[in-house]
Amino acid sequence: MDTIFPMSGKIQDIFSHHWKTALVALILVGLAASLFWPTLGYGYVKLDDDQYICLNPHVLTGLCFENIRWAFTTVYELTWWPFLWISYMVDTELFGTEPFGYHLTNILLHVANTTLLFWVLFRLTGSRWRSFFVAALFTVHPLRVEAVAWITARKDVLSGLFFMLSLLAHIRYVEQPTRGRRDVLFLLMLAGLLSKAILIVLPFILLLLDYWPLGRAGDPLEKGAWTRWRPLLIEKAGLFGLAVIFIGINLYTHRPNLTGENALPSITRVGLVFPNYWAYLGKTFWPGRLSVIYPENDVANWLLSIIAAAGLLGLSTGLIWFRRKAPYGIVGWLWFLIALFPVIRGLRLGFAAYADRFTYLPSIGLGIASVWSVAALVERRSRLRIPAVSIGIVLLCACMVRSSVRLPAWKNSMTMFSELIEFAPDHFVANNAYGFALLESGRVEESLAYFARAAEIKPKDSQAPFNYADALLRLGRTDEAIVWLQESLTARDPDCPALNNLLGFAYLDVDRPDLAITPLRKASEALPRRIGWRIELIRSLFEAGQNAAAHEEIRRLQAEGYPAIRGFDDLIPFYANAWQGGEKGHAWNFFRSAIRNHPDHIILLNTAAWLLATDSAPPAGPQEAVRLARRAAELLSTPRAAVLDTLAAALAADGEFEEAQKIAQQAIVIAREEGEVSRCVEIEKRLNSYRQNQPWRIMP
Repeated sequence: MDTIFPMSGKIQDIFSHHWKTALVALILVGLAASLFWPTLGYGYVKLDDDQYICLNPHVLTGLCFENIRWAFTTVYELTWWPFLWISYMVDTELFGTEPFGYHLTNILLHVANTTLLFWVLFRLTGSRWRSFFVAALFTVHPLRVEAVAWITARKDVLSGLFFMLSLLAHIRYVEQPTRGRRDVLFLLMLAGLLSKAILIVLPFILLLLDYWPLGRAGDPLEKGAWTRWRPLLIEKAGLFGLAVIFIGINLYTHRPNLTGENALPSITRVGLVFPNYWAYLGKTFWPGRLSVIYPENDVANWLLSIIAAAGLLGLSTGLIWFRRKAPYGIVGWLWFLIALFPVIRGLRLGFAAYADRFTYLPSIGLGIASVWSVAALVERRSRLRIPAVSIGIVLLCACMVRSSVRLPAWKNSMTMFSELIEFAPDHFVANNAYGFALLESGRVEESLAYFARAAEIKPKDSQAPFNYADALLRLGRTDEAIVWLQESLTARDPDCPALNNLLGFAYLDVDRPDLAITPLRKASEALPRRIGWRIELIRSLFEAGQNAAAHEEIRRLQAEGYPAIRGFDDLIPFYANAWQGGEKGHAWNFFRSAIRNHPDHIILLNTAAWLLATDSAPPAGPQEAVRLARRAAELLSTPRAAVLDTLAAALAADGEFEEAQKIAQQAIVIAREEGEVSRCVEIEKRLNSYRQNQPWRIMP
């Protein structure tokens, strides 16, 4: 058996050739970095990237005590991964909220994992080139693309880092078994589990390495083997305890998947396991048509399951038979089976049969078994050395090319979901996600067919009906949206908060605040932390003339720690922000209704006029902006710079540049008299634009 302990001439040789080792490590760094460098220019893929980053205020506000506390005390997206959220927060702190920083960290983590894998295997076996080839194959294999290019898959590369460091810590512990080194291993495993629970497999992998190549344990099938295995199990008792704890945590956080609509009978789940292993083997050895989602099939084909189980058993038996001559074979194979087990279909239930990223750690075992088997064959037949090396180089090049071809699919939501809809045209997520990508890109009319198809595929799901209604509202087809939402609530879930809220939106947009109150109240009571929904309810109450009820809702908000809304006037900046955030039509509806009810409200008139005047594609013409701005100016007993500034912008939007210049100059004079230095500077900028016969635009 190939063992490196105790220290031997082989180890001395390792440390006498530092430059060779460093060169190999640099080659691996170059392979990983050159392959994945293009992802630095990629955007977000709105398949969990939005939930993990874009819509997560704790990530978007960076690293602080409150956000760290949230990471450790919150189950988010059915998971408890504190270190994952903290890693995103660090990215935000260093690079901002653009996708560049998140992609960069994914690349750096993968580069680190690659070099650590090489170093671990080299330390374990003393074989530089075998270790290099396993690490290189791991680095550039097409199944790595998803784990590195997808920001959401950070959990795989982050937990992978702690996995590699744990292997290295185990080697150091075996070299010198001290309590301090054992504690370091424990802490590294804990850090990995806080990134992703896949590290529950770590103690089993360490036992495999104890068998080969460390040679600490005897043949488990020989008589008296227990006496050598027992102390190895005892020293890992703390690691097994950690694994049990995190298994419990994950069963608790994933209860909706285990007991909800994804729940399956235990016998069916068993039948899904064995074919799934072969699916992963197929993708590993022939990574042809890859996808972010492989449609699930939750019906167990028992004939196929029996054949698949027999195949796995036969292969395992053969490798056990040859364990003395080729221990690396059974070790690598069991590494693959064990590391994949927690995410195998049947145990893990989700919206995909399997996923490329789940092979991140299991694939290492297959690499070890394959590379060492080929190397052993070459040792026996030296004439095969050149062909084997040549084939190996070709294989690495082929993987690089295939990964490079696969990579652009991850450029943004549209590229990813365009591919996905072709791959799985009848999948719910494919249709809903592609429809959303079309919606985001402004192709709203095209999105309707995909949302409708998604709603048809999952008749009880509310997400696709919501998106369909949202698209109708964006197209101005509000009456159709109302009918669709009413039917969806009746057929799916009458208490669905999102659908009720959108129905309230739609009623407000057709000036029926009286009808909007009930669905908005139902939505707000279901999700009281959605402050925007509660503000919509307050608006509907004001517009329906129920002022007392509106003020009661405001008092409730204030009692719950939201003092920003004190009365009707505080709705104005809320809808101004909604306008600037993309809800232009809905916000304009508020301003129209509010002005109709409060025709002499100066702040309301001025804000609406400013939004219309400075928007390149306003929902009402510039004449309306001029009318509102003039009315606000007329209501003032003495001229105010802010109101005149708005009037000048409205006149410029209407092409009246000479008058706009006169009004802007008056505004500058008044601003100086009022001591508003910064406003003077801003109006001067706008005045220069008017002098060039250009309106002032803020909204593109």
